[in-house]
Amino acid sequence: MTHLTQTQLEFFAVNGYLVVEDVLDEADLRPLWEEYSAILDWVAPKFLAEGRIHSSYDHLPFAQRYMAIMAEAPELIDYVEITLPLVNSQISLETTPNHGPGIFGLLTNPKLLDVVESVLGPEVSSNPVQHVRLKPPMRAVRQEVAENSYVGKTTWHQDLAGLLDEADETQVLTTWVAITDAPLDRGPLCVIPGSHRKGGLTTHCMGKDVQVENFIPDKLLGDDLGNKTVVPLPVRRGGVVLLNCFTEHAALSNTSTELRWSFDLRWHPTGQPSGRPAFPEFVARSRSNPAQELRDPAIWQQMWMAAKAQIIAGQYEGDIYNMARLEAFANSPVCA
Repeated sequence: MTHLTQTQLEFFAVNGYLVVEDVLDEADLRPLWEEYSAILDWVAPKFLAEGRIHSSYDHLPFAQRYMAIMAEAPELIDYVEITLPLVNSQISLETTPNHGPGIFGLLTNPKLLDVVESVLGPEVSSNPVQHVRLKPPMRAVRQEVAENSYVGKTTWHQDLAGLLDEADETQVLTTWVAITDAPLDRGPLCVIPGSHRKGGLTTHCMGKDVQVENFIPDKLLGDDLGNKTVVPLPVRRGGVVLLNCFTEHAALSNTSTELRWSFDLRWHPTGQPSGRPAFPEFVARSRSNPAQELRDPAIWQQMWMAAKAQIIAGQYEGDIYNMARLEAFANSPVCA
């Protein structure tokens, strides 16, 4: 059992974040390494045949191989993401995110769900806002993806900002799961403690190169008393960082020589709006009716394939990402 203690819950309530070390062990993480190694085994020959890379780099272990391929073909990120693009028009038959059994096993891991249940209660759904961040050292990142938060830097933001208005009252919880160690030089998360207590969303400005890479201007950062203390959150592999959906946070740059790998997984109480209805949610834990829990990774994969097909066919015409909110924020003087 990995339920949180009362002391941990009180810390989270006051500060808006919590680091929980050693939630997952090597047996929990191994399927992810195997699944992502298999992705490279499939993508590398394809890229090599298409002239995008000069070698399949199959003599290298996963982390080094990933960095070598990314250095030549940064579009590799499209094959390892665990969600669909955030703009309807960018989703096509060629969009191939990873929704394999390894990822599903992480989403349904009992130890991780124990932690989530401690905060959200006994009825928990997997929120479809989820991402993988495989971050090479910044000096090895191509300029065209340096502003991509899944590869390069992650700017200051709140996790609720991109969700549709339907989720404004939803209790969304982020679990940032470390697959590799994330010491200070590998670019861990950093937070402003207590910033969730300000109430509501801070103004986010549109990203300069990628609109959805929005950011909170430095002058607006701070807690409910105006304190701007930044706390870095180094964590060991298998550890988890919890974030309130209003907590202002970013990630430091990876100045090391190693890959930094993490998953952003989000959760909400079952029955509350997910904020991204274009993508599938599912019941991950139900103490009242365990039969509702999804346990078949093939069904989960099919749910994502169906969502993709619906968007491509034009049958889902709503926004995926809350561009209206972002455009309204853009009119603020601080974003000029």
